[in-house]
Amino acid sequence: MKIKLILSLVLIAFLGLFAQQKEGAKLQKPDESGFIEVDKAPTLKSQLKPVYPKSAKLAGIEGTVYLKLLITEKGNVEKAKVEQGVKDMLDNSALDAAKKASFSPAMLNNKAVKVWVILPVAFKLDIENKGEERTVARHKHKPNQLSKNEEEPGMDEFIQVEIMPEMVNQANPVYPEEAKKNGIEGRVWVKALVSKEGNVKKAVAVKSDNEIFNQAAIEAAMKYRFTPAMQSGKPVAVWVVMPFKFELDGEKK
Repeated sequence: MKIKLILSLVLIAFLGLFAQQKEGAKLQKPDESGFIEVDKAPTLKSQLKPVYPKSAKLAGIEGTVYLKLLITEKGNVEKAKVEQGVKDMLDNSALDAAKKASFSPAMLNNKAVKVWVILPVAFKLDIENKGEERTVARHKHKPNQLSKNEEEPGMDEFIQVEIMPEMVNQANPVYPEEAKKNGIEGRVWVKALVSKEGNVKKAVAVKSDNEIFNQAAIEAAMKYRFTPAMQSGKPVAVWVVMPFKFELDGEKK
């Protein structure tokens, strides 16, 4: 039997070009003075693969960045800017990837034309449950209390830091006996508060495939140790996301 701790991240990048795939699509002119109706809107030639920033993963940040791109007659990206952003770290990653992208150009009367398009790039953590979603109420776990002198950010509060915590010591969760006997497997996502000293002061199971694993995941998370997050040269407390996967060997299922 083995217990795996994994971070499963799915980065979804897709194209949305304001009525693409439609005849007579209206797209903005290169000088942004108005719109022109094209016969065919630009399409992305290859998969867009922006890098999911490590700090965003740890902080559990996700969202869709909407970019505005000027596509040339050759299908290259001449200009790129953020139309609607999420966080700078995601916005910049989306921009870097989009600038390297290649498109088939917009066509008007069988001639390639330069136009602006909108490209949504979605960053999404794979935290969806396979079965019924189970969210654990915070009162079901009594976390260690922080000292009165230490500032505690809210669990859903985003703290902008220069350096995110780095794991220096981990603990394997204990596989619940009942789950072993019944061949139950699953995942638990734990949100942990890493203190200024790098210790885990609170841990809450926010999503799980089966509540039978929640306590084991929480107890393991409480034993983790990190280097602290840093902001302006000083350590700060932040919440991070810690995914645990409980998996039995094939012959044990």
